[in-house]
Amino acid sequence: VMKTIFLILLFLLPALPVVAADEHGLYWIYGVGRQNCSTYLDARKAGGFEEISYKNWIMGYLTSVNQSTAQTYDILGESDFLSALAWLDRHCEKYPADTIYMAMPNMMAVLYPQRRKKKE
Repeated sequence: VMKTIFLILLFLLPALPVVAADEHGLYWIYGVGRQNCSTYLDARKAGGFEEISYKNWIMGYLTSVNQSTAQTYDILGESDFLSALAWLDRHCEKYPADTIYMAMPNMMAVLYPQRRKKKE
């Protein structure tokens, strides 16, 4: 019985999500993800390097979600990056004090049900 339980756990462990943080559940956020939504919206309006910095950070976040979320090839599914930015724009207009990092999990919750599960 113990051997069977051990084998089941051995096969299930890689499928479980892993959350890494310190003993208080905290971790450092790099880059523009720490900025608030109003700063993001200013950068979107201004364009240039500041906007590119946000776009690159968001692409990195999406890539990380693809890599770390079970049964997820592409979190955007049938959507695209421009649609994701439009969603974030709307969210940030409604919640300007949120950080970009706070907004992204909300976007992932919306996108998750329609994600592409495998490469086709």
